[in-house]
Amino acid sequence: MFDSLSLTGNLPGIYDLPLPKIFLAYHAGLMSLLDADHFLSAGGQFSSRMPGFEYRPQQVEMVQAVENSLSDGHHLIVEAGTGTGKSLAYLIPAILWAVKNNKKVVISTYSKTLQQQILNHDIPLLQDQLGVSFRYSLCLGHENYLSLRRLHRAGQTGLFTKSEEDEQMGSIFDWAGTTSSGLRNDLPFQVLPSVWEEVGRQKDQCLGKYCETYDSCFYFKARKKWFGAHLLIVNHHLFFANVASSGAVLPAFDAVVFDEAQNIEDAATSFLGLEISNSNLHFFLDRLYNPKTRRGVLTRLDHDLVPTVRKQVMVVRQAMDVFFTRLMEDFGTTNRVLRLYKPLVVDNNLYVPLQELYDLLQTLAGRLQTPEDQLDASSAATRCFEFNNTLSAFLNQHFPNYVYWLEIVQKKRFRKIILRGVPINLAGPLKEQVFDKIDRMILTSATLTTQGKFDFIKERIGCDPKMELVLDSPFDYPSQALLYVPRDLPEPTGKTDSYVEKIAKRCQELIQATGGKTFILFTSYALLNQVYDKLEFMGREYPLLKQGDLPTPQLIERFKKSPSVIFGTSSFWQGVDIPGDALGSVIITKLPFDVPKEPITEARLEDLKKRSIDPFRHYQIPRAIIQLKQGFGRLIRKQTDRGVVSILDSRVVNRGYGKQFLASLPKCPVVESIEDVREFFSRDQRDAAKATLD
Repeated sequence: MFDSLSLTGNLPGIYDLPLPKIFLAYHAGLMSLLDADHFLSAGGQFSSRMPGFEYRPQQVEMVQAVENSLSDGHHLIVEAGTGTGKSLAYLIPAILWAVKNNKKVVISTYSKTLQQQILNHDIPLLQDQLGVSFRYSLCLGHENYLSLRRLHRAGQTGLFTKSEEDEQMGSIFDWAGTTSSGLRNDLPFQVLPSVWEEVGRQKDQCLGKYCETYDSCFYFKARKKWFGAHLLIVNHHLFFANVASSGAVLPAFDAVVFDEAQNIEDAATSFLGLEISNSNLHFFLDRLYNPKTRRGVLTRLDHDLVPTVRKQVMVVRQAMDVFFTRLMEDFGTTNRVLRLYKPLVVDNNLYVPLQELYDLLQTLAGRLQTPEDQLDASSAATRCFEFNNTLSAFLNQHFPNYVYWLEIVQKKRFRKIILRGVPINLAGPLKEQVFDKIDRMILTSATLTTQGKFDFIKERIGCDPKMELVLDSPFDYPSQALLYVPRDLPEPTGKTDSYVEKIAKRCQELIQATGGKTFILFTSYALLNQVYDKLEFMGREYPLLKQGDLPTPQLIERFKKSPSVIFGTSSFWQGVDIPGDALGSVIITKLPFDVPKEPITEARLEDLKKRSIDPFRHYQIPRAIIQLKQGFGRLIRKQTDRGVVSILDSRVVNRGYGKQFLASLPKCPVVESIEDVREFFSRDQRDAAKATLD
């Protein structure tokens, strides 16, 4: 291990020791010299080497708490206010502990933005400044990697009928010869899902060591690096994929840091549920054999049984059309979400045809000559088995602690019907499968407490950490921020037309006060579109950017170029970081309560009532507070930022529970008059003009 370690800096006497004694001294704890004070104190290494470095006592306190968690082997939960520098505060001790003890630490994030910050900023910084050589790997799901075998096979058979798909295939062939990663995200264009489905790696279609491309396989080359890394950078979904597979996805690890830990429950819920749809099943059958194009896997397999299998695919297709048509006859064809309180009384006419297709594909796989052909047939059989199991579990509601629902979504060319089932309460399973199995764990975020306590998050995810720590933000919110909470606006429960009109008018006044530079955050696309339509005329003065019109990174880049307004929903409440002058105003149109009639929310409220727990006080309010804190946190991202957060939901000042929301936000001046907002920005403009003259 010593060969992979290098020490730099002034450590008197170390280099006078012969090599074996250096090695022994290191393992005896000499590395403890390289603690938080050494790097992050006011006179420490970062301060002396990095111009503009800001000493933050909260950051040092968090580093020390993380060090203790890793060295002693206990769980820690930390709320680190915006600006604390929490990623460095856990990365530094994680790296030192992992290198010193030859261990692995998983760093799990929820958003791509934070993951990219760690990979592109924090880790390069620490490689340059830490004085310790360490290895790290970004771990992505297998489906993100190009399969060279499948690419070659797809090129031989000509699967596509559309020119755009053929052009993309040609581009992927060219790219495959130059890429070092084989990652979908590294493609120089947005690949069509239908194309990637044919060339991306699929676990059930992998030959492993028996594949002729094994030595050059992008996925297996990446995995080899995972096993040699000190840090594994993952997202929450991959972490729970590893949990669901009993540890088959990631290498064995010794500690976990969950950043953006407020999203653990949602990530685990979405990953561990059931889902089947007519579009997924239709796509699967088309890949097997599409009678219109006469293309698919079954056109390249050579055996006398193939025509029989093709006929069975047609039987399944007809059964599928009948099954989903009956659902639409029973539940309608318009967009809707319908919770199912008891098993559906519907004939599962898909079960027998799918079972027969499974049997035929299994038989075909046993009679084919090449491993590749056998794999194509057997993996398709596995998919039939999975479809049947999922559909049966859904229709019969096999899992008693799940909530089940049906969604109908009108697409451009068809109606998509989705059947879903997800666990209602994950506290028990998470405690048993995650928190009780991992000795060293750090949960952190800028938003984990409600009214200064961790009770809500701990109850929801089943964790009981030995140490809890709440760290205030180092930002000077009283001088940097203003909170505007008007009383004169109608509550969201009022008449819709009047409500939208008044919210839009107030947004217009706030946009004009700040000269653009505004995020308007919504809790639904419906309200977003209504307010956008009312304000569209302002596009002559400021660019109006609506979520969904462009990919989020492109929206952000346009926003930074000139004073603009972004209309965003859930993905803009968190994980979006715009420091500097580009953003001066965040408008929150409604308190972010979950819709109580959404199936998962409704089921969780019922579950709490059964346990004699007030669901509004113990679930709805805490979740909304955490989300509100996320939205507030978009505004001030560095010491020189200034601006206004506006909450246009009068319930925050007119209802008793509103005090809980205000008490959970950073302390700053609170005003109720739009004139105070205008004065705040006018004062900023005067100060800026004076600074220019000086």
